[in-house]
Amino acid sequence: MEIERLRQIPIVALLSHLGHEPVSRMRGGRQLMYYSPLRGDFNPSFSVSVDKNLWFDFGLSVGGNVIDLAIAMRGGCSFREAAVWLENQSLSAGFYNSSPVVFDHYQHHRRESEMQSVKVVPLAKTSLYTYLSSRLIPPDIGRRYCKEVHYTVRGKQYFGLCFTNILGGMEIRNPFFKGSFGVKAPSIITIEKEKRTRACCVFEGFMDFLSYKALERVCDKDIIIPFPCDCIILNSTALVKKAVAFIDVYEKAYCYLDNDNAGWRASEQLEEMMPGKIERCSEKYLCYNDLNDYLAKKPKSR
Repeated sequence: MEIERLRQIPIVALLSHLGHEPVSRMRGGRQLMYYSPLRGDFNPSFSVSVDKNLWFDFGLSVGGNVIDLAIAMRGGCSFREAAVWLENQSLSAGFYNSSPVVFDHYQHHRRESEMQSVKVVPLAKTSLYTYLSSRLIPPDIGRRYCKEVHYTVRGKQYFGLCFTNILGGMEIRNPFFKGSFGVKAPSIITIEKEKRTRACCVFEGFMDFLSYKALERVCDKDIIIPFPCDCIILNSTALVKKAVAFIDVYEKAYCYLDNDNAGWRASEQLEEMMPGKIERCSEKYLCYNDLNDYLAKKPKSR
């Protein structure tokens, strides 16, 4: 295990992999504010410096590098235990890699202003289908709902899956990167163009939505709703309030959010703003982090 290499893992990448997305950006995007992953936090008081790759929790008055964060997130475990856990996380997410371009990719793709020559085309790259396959998403489902985006950052060319939202922005994924381009907003997938269904399903991210479609195909009665539903993808739990106007037009909303602090908090917000309309479905896969983990049968690590 290379300790120096582990220290280079971007904190924003680790947090994103664990389901924590920034609530606000400061100093031109160089400082990100989160709900604390270390405690119950209803005001974003967890700061990450993108340039320095350091974090600080204002509620606990503690901070440090990515290994310090791993120790804190593991309940004060030993340095070695934290390093092993961090290495396992980074290997599973694909950002612990022998190529330095991966780290450059994370550090510099966070600011959309650096993304240039953005071009969206039909999904075709074999490596992206392989990525979908690694998440157990059938290729035709990926092809139906996703496209392929090509772009450059500081002269380097990249590509990834893209999933568009209602304002033309897009979520971008590949084995080494999780980010967005353009305006952040929810995505809406309807069954019919001219009318809406009685109820809707709400997902935290588009990979969960694709997972639902895969489970729908195999008729997983423990998870899926037994009738057609329009789908609303938040694309970030920070967008809950923006999504309320779209969810509230339905009689019922079945919420498939993540089983973590951010997902539970988002469910609580939706229930408070639309009492009696929200049904939490995350309890159906309570032993899993999210719907894709359920699809892949990857239980939560203790």
